[in-house]
Amino acid sequence: MNAPVSRKLYWSDAYRTRFTARVLERSDGPRPTAILNRTLFYPEGGGQPHDTGRLGEARVVDVQSVGDAIIHHLDRPLPDSDEIDGTIDWRQRWDYMQQHSGQHLLSAAFVDVLDRPTIGFHLTSDSATIDIPGPLPSPDEITQTLAFAQAVIAADRRILSYQVNPADIGSIPLRKPPTVDGPVRVVEIEETDWSACGGTHVRSTAAIALIVIPRLERRGNDTRVHFLCGERAMADYKDRLAVTTGLMATLTTGLDDIALAVARLQSQLSESQKAQREATNRLADAESERLIATASGQNGLRLVQHQLPEGDADFMRRLMSALTQKPDVVAMLSVATPALRWVIGRSGDVELNLQSIIPAVRAIPGLQGGGNAELLQGGASDETALTALADLLRSQLSI
Repeated sequence: MNAPVSRKLYWSDAYRTRFTARVLERSDGPRPTAILNRTLFYPEGGGQPHDTGRLGEARVVDVQSVGDAIIHHLDRPLPDSDEIDGTIDWRQRWDYMQQHSGQHLLSAAFVDVLDRPTIGFHLTSDSATIDIPGPLPSPDEITQTLAFAQAVIAADRRILSYQVNPADIGSIPLRKPPTVDGPVRVVEIEETDWSACGGTHVRSTAAIALIVIPRLERRGNDTRVHFLCGERAMADYKDRLAVTTGLMATLTTGLDDIALAVARLQSQLSESQKAQREATNRLADAESERLIATASGQNGLRLVQHQLPEGDADFMRRLMSALTQKPDVVAMLSVATPALRWVIGRSGDVELNLQSIIPAVRAIPGLQGGGNAELLQGGASDETALTALADLLRSQLSI
């Protein structure tokens, strides 16, 4: 029995959305499938995702190519008939065609302008990237590359596809060698690019409309280029326009001065935060002096025990730092954040290894924590657990 063969209608007309086909094989298991004698559904491959749509009432949720057959994975079995009508999701097909054709043009531009070939391509419903070797291109290099691509878009050059026999493939200036045996399908952007490709493409570069590069990313020794074409690029432009318009209104400045206004605000914020830290540190120093003056003590040690107002965990850390910079101090501080948090610390000159009492701390019901020889910290379930912790600390200091 001959293996099924599916004719690829999307190769002859990528703009077609409806078709009728004969059902060659079907399965009605937990994940129904169907193989047709011809199809408009592009299977996943070559960096491009599969099409979606419907076969009759069944939703096509995945499309894969196995040999010469294209397998449609469905959300329900097909009806028991020899023929079926199919409809692809045109908005998705159009989006993928714009991105894929734009990728060919962008890859050609990187070669022409920077002599950097594409070594990877990935397309999803919300992301499109190519990988090129070497470090991040400079802003000027990106500008030149996009200018090349946009000039080709403006020239409205035809995008053609055709089969080439292996014996003739050497006459085609392919951007990279083909990876298939037998006849090679070539996608050509007139006067610009020739690529071996089985994907779906727009009819001319004008349909790509626009290419933008919103982000570059280092990937080891290579660069990942995030790009947007056509309607994706326009949506990105609208989003960025809304943000910049809002910033101009908020900052009461023009577009050219946004960066300067934001830099000025960042500088002001940095100065304000610095002043706040200095004020907080002065307050922590003053509070540490007050607590030490009223602390209990024995054998030259001073034990500070203090509970801070709710939510002041940052000040608790600063206060502990101020206390332990003083000589002969052991301190236990706690705060509700809203959960109870506690910290125990000691001055550097105090000969007490706090790490040695961790087993006893963890044996107290409702306490969790750990640390090192100079600082312990953790949480408590209630005030009773904190009281038991304070009693343990006094017993260790014999206070």
